[in-house]
Amino acid sequence: MAEESSPLRKYLKKEDIYDRDVESILCDLNVKDPASDFKGFTQKQWDELYRRAVVERAKELKDQPAKVRLEKKMTKLEKYWRKESGINKTSIKADSKVSKDDQKAPADQSSKAATNELLEKAAELKKFLQKEGCYNVDLLAVLSDHGVNKEEDIGNIQTNMEWGTITREVRVLQRGKLKDQAAKNRADKTVIKFEKIWRKKTGIKSTSIKEDAKGKKGTAPKDKKIEELQGKGKALKDWMKKNGIWQMALYEELLGAGIESPDQCKGLTEDQFDEIVRKVRVERFKDLKEQKARQAADKLLVKFEKFWRKESGIKKTSLKNK
Repeated sequence: MAEESSPLRKYLKKEDIYDRDVESILCDLNVKDPASDFKGFTQKQWDELYRRAVVERAKELKDQPAKVRLEKKMTKLEKYWRKESGINKTSIKADSKVSKDDQKAPADQSSKAATNELLEKAAELKKFLQKEGCYNVDLLAVLSDHGVNKEEDIGNIQTNMEWGTITREVRVLQRGKLKDQAAKNRADKTVIKFEKIWRKKTGIKSTSIKEDAKGKKGTAPKDKKIEELQGKGKALKDWMKKNGIWQMALYEELLGAGIESPDQCKGLTEDQFDEIVRKVRVERFKDLKEQKARQAADKLLVKFEKFWRKESGIKKTSLKNK
């Protein structure tokens, strides 16, 4: 580990990309001062850094925002390394061999026990993906982690930001597995094929992110709002996914009502509950074009209502399962 006053730590903190594990790995790779040591840092060494810092840590980083933050830091660090070393992405040959360590890199969900558990949990989704010709075990694992375990759950992916996170996670899982460009292209085509299915079911269109006057990419207002919300309510989000009632619009409205954990749901009054459901329906139904998707969204609200009535003790039925 680098000392507090070391050039490496100073650089990482100055650029707001400090991460203890990344710092430790860089030290292991003999990087003490990025300004000078990155000049001779090879592509193979960068791949080793990425594998240890991102791929191997994917399993321990349960929180999605944490994974996104780490990827942003690594992207910024990579830009600086490529600038100093002169190694461009286009200079990496498609048929070049990855290091032996990369070939052995353990991907998240790769253990036999974890895979069996995944296949049992997301059996319906697996059949659907195979039927549509876009099955990939890593895609299945990431979708399941986001609460998508069957065809009806696909509509639970409600924003381009969330889809972007899913795409990045699939790539992280496959980075150490795919040995040639042809395999990478096949994997990308599989993800793109599923993306088309998702967009057709939800009606969500791909939005282009405009650059501001300074050339920096801006964030869509809705996605920025969601990003801010993800800093709180983790207990509520995890509970919703675990119980099969995950829906971003519902999550947002609950947070807006001051509900950050499942235990707080019982404090909602009948009027508050009805208002939340009304807003969720308005927000979701404007995005959902297909009747099946709308029915799935309604069933999810009915499931949430049952939990709320059980916890609050309010017996009156206001929602009907269509």
